[in-house]
Amino acid sequence: MSVSKKYAGLPDLDAAPEVYETPELADDVSTLPTGTVRTISPSPSDEGDDDESRPGLDRHPLDRDGARRRFEPSVVDARDVDFSDSIGGTRRAYRTWSARRRRRWHQGNGIEDGGDPSDSEEETLATKLARLKREAEEVRLELERREREKENDKDEDGEFEDSLEEQQQQQQQQQQQQQQQQNQGIGGAAAADQDVDVDGVRELSRVLDGLSMKARLKTGTSAEDEFLSRLKSSSLQGQRHQQKESGTMSSNAEAAAAQAAPATLSAVAAFSDRLAALESALGVASTSAASQTGAILPTLASLSTQVTTLSATLAPQATASGDAPSTSASQGNTALLETISARLKTLISESDRLAASRKQALASLADLHDKRMQQLVSATVHSNARPRLRGFSTTSSSVAAAAANAHAVESKPGENIADAAATAAAAGPGEESLQIQSKLFLDEQSSKITALYNVLPTIQDLQPLLPVVLERLRTLSVIHDGAAQAKALVDALEKRQGETREEIARWREAVDTVEKGMAELGGVMKENVEILGGRVRELEARIGTLEQR
Repeated sequence: MSVSKKYAGLPDLDAAPEVYETPELADDVSTLPTGTVRTISPSPSDEGDDDESRPGLDRHPLDRDGARRRFEPSVVDARDVDFSDSIGGTRRAYRTWSARRRRRWHQGNGIEDGGDPSDSEEETLATKLARLKREAEEVRLELERREREKENDKDEDGEFEDSLEEQQQQQQQQQQQQQQQQNQGIGGAAAADQDVDVDGVRELSRVLDGLSMKARLKTGTSAEDEFLSRLKSSSLQGQRHQQKESGTMSSNAEAAAAQAAPATLSAVAAFSDRLAALESALGVASTSAASQTGAILPTLASLSTQVTTLSATLAPQATASGDAPSTSASQGNTALLETISARLKTLISESDRLAASRKQALASLADLHDKRMQQLVSATVHSNARPRLRGFSTTSSSVAAAAANAHAVESKPGENIADAAATAAAAGPGEESLQIQSKLFLDEQSSKITALYNVLPTIQDLQPLLPVVLERLRTLSVIHDGAAQAKALVDALEKRQGETREEIARWREAVDTVEKGMAELGGVMKENVEILGGRVRELEARIGTLEQR
């Protein structure tokens, strides 16, 4: 029996198992009663009187066979049960499982393994779901309890470990023997306490995952949610059974060898289900039609393309220079977002200014057209003003024709020159040249404006490339400036080299002249030495003669 941590530090605490003993009986002492107590049974008449006096009594006989059939398939699990009143450990009660509505047929022999043969009632779907939930929760609680027991066994003091382990082993052996004796007719459902059927738990998890997949497909759940739920369940299951697999594989080597093929098939089936969910979530295979969201890979590809385009367009310097440290990724992203927002604001303001300039251009064009027409009318009036009546009539007719032409030009500025010439000929020969010039001017201006508006969509489409082009033009201008400076430096160096060559030539001439002078001086020196030597010898000879005298 394991001692709780709460009472582990109490003095005089006996952790030994409690043993209840009775005194041995002597041979000459008997516990049987010496006589039989006889009671007087009531007569049938008395029973009738009792029935009449007490109508609430039920006189039907007890159905022993029915009671036996009712409790016969029940399985009682009394392992690790503490029936004592000791405070040294936690109280554990026994559990019972009833299989009166389940019939287990063996392989082809038609033998029932437990169950109620007289019970023809079948479980409904809601009852089965409730029972499965309850049993799954019981399995989870049992596994958690065993994990806690293992942790508690590891945390216990060393003085109690040996004795407690021996006692637990003895109790487990006794309980295993009792359980095996009780469950011989039920197929050996209860095995050793610490042997956990990991493959069975995984198979049950796979079946439940399949049921949940079908339910989610009916309700329209997306493949991404299903994939995330599968990953979560698999990770939780792996964390729960990570420590159990090592002990189970070492203790159940023979059982694992016997069940190798079913375990392999279940693992392959689980892997296939997970692979199908992964493919459906990533968009590699055909996704569900009820899924309202797109696949992950195409969405990520489109998002990465858009982000790359925005980064290359709005921040060319940041994309061109790859020397930024990796530790300041968040700061770089923040700076990039700020740059993008600033450039967007600049583009919005530029578009507003462009719209305002368009309006101003249209207004100025209309003013220019009005002024031009006024100038044409005034020039026509002054040129055709004559004192004769014919001239007056011609002038008035020309003014009317000019006004009509101006109205026609305002309404239809894109007509050809032939119409203008015909109108001018009808108006009069004096204003023909002015009307043709004005028509040509207006046609030229309208054609320029039309061409500008036709080219404007192309300019707007090329507007995202404008920062890159400007940056490259700036770079080219810098390169050209550097090249010009380099060329100037090279020219200066060449000029200095020419001057140096000239200086070297002059120095060479001077050196040659000096060498020639030195050679001449050397010859003169030698001649002088010879002359002086001869004179010195003559003097010595004279001095010698003088000394002899």
